[in-house]
Amino acid sequence: MTRGPARMPLTPRQAQVLTAAATGAPLSQVADRLGITREQVASNLCRAYQRLDVTYLPRDQRRAEAVRVAVQRGLIPNQEPTP
Repeated sequence: MTRGPARMPLTPRQAQVLTAAATGAPLSQVADRLGITREQVASNLCRAYQRLDVTYLPRDQRRAEAVRVAVQRGLIPNQEPTP
């Protein structure tokens, strides 16, 4: 059983930030990569977590689960690890 609706869309910016954060990079690196502030990254991730219904998880697990759910729902591309 999955939590939340089968597909709750992310805003384009939330999808962009979550995609950039999927590598596990610190917020400051994601911000530099996207040309926005660290606070904007944190805010967009927080709202994405709410839309993907992963806020119930411990803080250290939210990003990975949000990426997993978003990829599964087709909201962001799958980030294949680089060898």
